[in-house]
Amino acid sequence: MKKPAQKPTVPEPPRLPRELAPASPLHIQDETEIASVRMEGNRIVNVSATGVIFEQAVLRRVTFTAVRLANARLTDLLVEGADLSGIVLPRARLQRVEFRGCRLTGAQLSECRGRDIVFRECTLESAILTAGRFQAVRFQQCNLRRAIFERDELPGAVFLGCDLGGADFSGSGMKGVDFRGSDLTGLRVEPRQLQGAIIDPLQSMQVAALLGITVKEQGE
Repeated sequence: MKKPAQKPTVPEPPRLPRELAPASPLHIQDETEIASVRMEGNRIVNVSATGVIFEQAVLRRVTFTAVRLANARLTDLLVEGADLSGIVLPRARLQRVEFRGCRLTGAQLSECRGRDIVFRECTLESAILTAGRFQAVRFQQCNLRRAIFERDELPGAVFLGCDLGGADFSGSGMKGVDFRGSDLTGLRVEPRQLQGAIIDPLQSMQVAALLGITVKEQGE
């Protein structure tokens, strides 16, 4: 008997207190803990640190420039309208994190582990998310052109209404991934990786092209 396709898991939202104190001026260094605060309009520049913790925090309209945070831990975090272009987060751990309307062009998240993560209306063009494992992750209305998802584990991930033109999923585990409503033009993926994936009828032509199949009407 054929096993039913894995159903995508709905991500759990960040668990945030009703009130958060404004963050005081920050000097981020190794093992800095940023907890139970809100940051609005802050600008963080030229920072390289290890073991930084963000927990139960809201970051709105912040800008991170030339920032590298290795082994960071992000828990119960809402990031809204932020510019995180080029941020480097190797080996980060994320749980119940939501990004809304953020710019993450060229962001690098390698060897990351995460659960209950949402990217909503974000720009992740040319972002690098490699050798990671993400459970209950959802990308909604995001620009993911030329993003790299090599050697990731993405069971049940959802890409809803995203631009995945030229995105690279080489070597990734994609059981139950839901691509409905997304542009898959030029997607780099092996045929076996699409086994168990979910697509909509309009995407069947794009998937056929990815598999080297020519679709013609009868009599053509």
